[in-house]
Amino acid sequence: MDEVDGRLVGGLVVLAALADARSFGRAAERLGMTQSGVSKAIAKLEARLDARLVHRTSRAVELTEEGRALVERVAAHLAGIGEAAAETAKSRDAVRGRLRVNVDPLFSRMVLSPKLSEFLLQNPGMELRIETRDRIADLVSDGFDLAVRFGEPAPSALIARRVLDARVLTVASPIYLERHGRPLDPRELASRDHQCILAIDAATGRPFDWEFWRGGEVVPVAVNGRLTVTDSGTKLGACLAGFGIAQVIDLGLDDHLRSGALIELFPDWPDERFPLYVYYATRNHVPAKVRRFIDFITETLAAKPHSPRKSAGLRKAG
Repeated sequence: MDEVDGRLVGGLVVLAALADARSFGRAAERLGMTQSGVSKAIAKLEARLDARLVHRTSRAVELTEEGRALVERVAAHLAGIGEAAAETAKSRDAVRGRLRVNVDPLFSRMVLSPKLSEFLLQNPGMELRIETRDRIADLVSDGFDLAVRFGEPAPSALIARRVLDARVLTVASPIYLERHGRPLDPRELASRDHQCILAIDAATGRPFDWEFWRGGEVVPVAVNGRLTVTDSGTKLGACLAGFGIAQVIDLGLDDHLRSGALIELFPDWPDERFPLYVYYATRNHVPAKVRRFIDFITETLAAKPHSPRKSAGLRKAG
């Protein structure tokens, strides 16, 4: 016999249905086919196997000895295929199994980490692996189920779903302002009288540009800075210690702003945003565990107060 393929399996399914129904018409109804389609499928199977499988009479359809023997041999295999397909369909809707997520470090620390215990308690069939990385790289070949990343998506085959537009704030500590004075306009940051803490864009390897957005107005500023960092935690720590001015994403800053440990310098330039996206491999047949984690992220973000969406400048980073 030739190597098994889809057409052969399809023919065997039709033969098994015909053996049970003993009528081309009833077999066609069970299979959702036309009667002529059933007849053609049997003819092709007989031609492929070079064997007569069915006796066609005016009163009924009977399998030949070869046809009955073939159905008996393949019945268990066809049932196994059906059970495997059913289990696969069930597993798609079951929230269980291992989920591996590539997460932006800032988002992981500020938003996810306080909520992970609650998520795992609500989903006892899941095992979660969170890996903080600066970039997505190759999501599928690296074995990740999804990724969470700030910034506009680069062209790729991945599905990208925007879940947040975070405000970009320009902040400094009272210690810094006592030493250098408070700038009243963003353009003053080009002066050597001020130190700005620069952050590296992992996608380019260069520091992020500084821009200020207000309505349709965009002002780029070539800032000065002797300190360049690759992670938001170091930048925030240096800013709190009074070294310089920083641009930060408005996540996890409420306590610092309420206590006065950080001061927003330009509240009248409020419109720059930095988007957050979740990425996954395909829009079709998304596993339940992936859907559940995306819902968890969106519900967590919805529970946090954020400024309403406006036109967004999208080139800043935490």
